[in-house]
Amino acid sequence: MKRSTVHDLIFVLFALGSIISPALAADYDIVIHGGRVIDPASGRDEIADVGISGQSITAISTSPLQGKRMLDAEGLVIAPGFVDLHAHGQNPEAQMLQIQDGVTTALDMEAGALPIRAMFDALSGRAMINFGATASNTCARLKVVANLSCHGHWAINEPQDGTSAQHVAAQNTPTTPEQEQRIVRMLNDEIANGALGYGLLTGYVPASGRRKVYEIFKAAASTRYPVFIHVRARPDVDVGPGTSIATNQEVIADAAATDAPVQIVHLPSTGAADTAVILEMIKGSRKNGADITTEVYPYNGWSNALGDAIFRPGWQQKYGITYSDLQLPETGERMTEDSFNRMRDEHPEAVVIGFSTPQAAVDAAIMDPTVMIASDGLDDRSHPRGAGTFSRVLGHYVRDKGLDLKLALAKMTIMPARRLEAISEQMARKGRLQVGADADITVFDPVAIKDMATYQKPMQPSVGIRYVIVTGVPTLVDSKVVPDLFPGQAVRSTKPL
Repeated sequence: MKRSTVHDLIFVLFALGSIISPALAADYDIVIHGGRVIDPASGRDEIADVGISGQSITAISTSPLQGKRMLDAEGLVIAPGFVDLHAHGQNPEAQMLQIQDGVTTALDMEAGALPIRAMFDALSGRAMINFGATASNTCARLKVVANLSCHGHWAINEPQDGTSAQHVAAQNTPTTPEQEQRIVRMLNDEIANGALGYGLLTGYVPASGRRKVYEIFKAAASTRYPVFIHVRARPDVDVGPGTSIATNQEVIADAAATDAPVQIVHLPSTGAADTAVILEMIKGSRKNGADITTEVYPYNGWSNALGDAIFRPGWQQKYGITYSDLQLPETGERMTEDSFNRMRDEHPEAVVIGFSTPQAAVDAAIMDPTVMIASDGLDDRSHPRGAGTFSRVLGHYVRDKGLDLKLALAKMTIMPARRLEAISEQMARKGRLQVGADADITVFDPVAIKDMATYQKPMQPSVGIRYVIVTGVPTLVDSKVVPDLFPGQAVRSTKPL
């Protein structure tokens, strides 16, 4: 029996016991009363009360429960707190928006962090939601190649070693076999210190050799910790149609050859018009034993700094777009060749929105039962995904386009939790609304939930989320963030290497 199945069976047995024999005292710290309890992990879907004691769910009952604090959920959905596996924004402003979007656990699994203990130390006691990260290949590479530190996106406003030019030069420097082994050892050390896997931003590191990526996949196969990878911006030579297929083929081949667990991040934004073919390839590899998953955010535009490697020569052919498909988020202005070249030279840090992803590709990925939801949110005020991802799925795609509600919730709760539960005991208690699970809970109005963030106004909070509870602490009450509460905990790796 699979580990995830055993966990869920235990939770179901506990839950059945709570229905048959509710606690005699019926005195819980918090009771969420009269909502539609949906637990995608067990299939539970009924009107019930949820009792919380301390940091755990301790009762779910169709009979009324009494608590020291009562939260009225009649007419609302009570769901597991949303788990975002691709959240770069880890500051209070970003977390406030994530709470209002129903997120209780936000992990930076793509870019990662290094050293991971610095992230834990900096955010512990200061986080509104649960946090964690992979070990950052980018940062390890900078350290080995140029003795530079970068920490990761979580510390984007912190002082870094070196200049931007030095970082770019280091990312464009090929590595030797000896350096590659040092990088792998550094990543494994970070996992031993609590990192949740290997974060590979290959699309932003032009000099990431294929051998080097393969070595990290071999390490992941040995440790059984997952690789979260942004595929290459383009292959070495080909920049024509089918480029996205080729960049994903590298990842699928390495996963099949090594048996490494892998998540390909934001498939439609890099797969573009080839998304359907790549998704078919991923599913085929899974049928043949590969452990590959993927994710999507519900927008057809992506954002990147003009100085990023994805804008190397050939970007128009790779993405099938031109200058007018790039938009400045502050003004909505579309770029020209002159403005693009001038800004890339003078302001390489400037962020633009790129519209290369067919809406049909985004829609198909969101409706597909195998694809998770993840935001790719960043605290840069440039894109609505950091504020509206989960509410957009539950509003636009569930209410307006007919996506099954329980399936949508599974894609943002139990599916991401299961991706990590084998390597983190905490994740085996998240993504579930069951007795014994962590009290990370989101309560929303299925009629009113809606994303409000736009490309011109990306920081507008979602509406329709009524309550959010993080580790037993209500952080959103009556759709308002409760100030000065920091119940978020570090999510750490626990599986021995």
